[in-house]
Amino acid sequence: MARTSNNSNGITKKNRNSFLNGNSKNGSSSKNGSAKTSKKSNKTLEDLFEEGLKDIYSAENQLIEALPEMAKAAYNEDLQDAFESHLQQTRRQTERLEKIFDRLGIDKKEEKVCEAMKGLVKETEEILEEFDRSPVRDSALIIAAQKVEHYEIASYGSLCELADVLGHAKIAEMLDRSLQEEEETDHKLTGIAQDVNDEACEVSHIGEEEEEMA
Repeated sequence: MARTSNNSNGITKKNRNSFLNGNSKNGSSSKNGSAKTSKKSNKTLEDLFEEGLKDIYSAENQLIEALPEMAKAAYNEDLQDAFESHLQQTRRQTERLEKIFDRLGIDKKEEKVCEAMKGLVKETEEILEEFDRSPVRDSALIIAAQKVEHYEIASYGSLCELADVLGHAKIAEMLDRSLQEEEETDHKLTGIAQDVNDEACEVSHIGEEEEEMA
């Protein structure tokens, strides 16, 4: 029975002994094992909730810096207005989060950088660098903006559920308000996209025809 088990794993008795002796000499197995697990801790659901709040707080603050540039870059007036309106909305959402921090005794200065939003903002910056100001760039900006909205919707939705489970009824209501605002913004962007995409398609066809004639 033992020989079958060793062969199925591709380990002979000699190799196994050599492997064990090698580890016992340098102690790499036990040391590496402890090194890998040393960063782990027995976190609670409250810890997860707190980390989630810090993450979305970082995301909102990054967005506050990015939205003015997005509004300035927009070709379509409705899209520009939507970005400017969402900027004000995002500022209110950060204030709402700060009130939640106060309620829970969370220090907002203990910053957690939202890497997801960092990547989404970088994607938006690349759009501004790669596209001329046009309906086509507006289409790209709307796609980037809706990726942001979907991330925020997922974050606020999860936080609402955690707040409810943990018995933070008032906080759940505050987070749900932000969730509804994000969903409304996403819906507004979808409506604007219909006109912008039609215009972008028309502009693209004209450009193709001009290239063919040249």
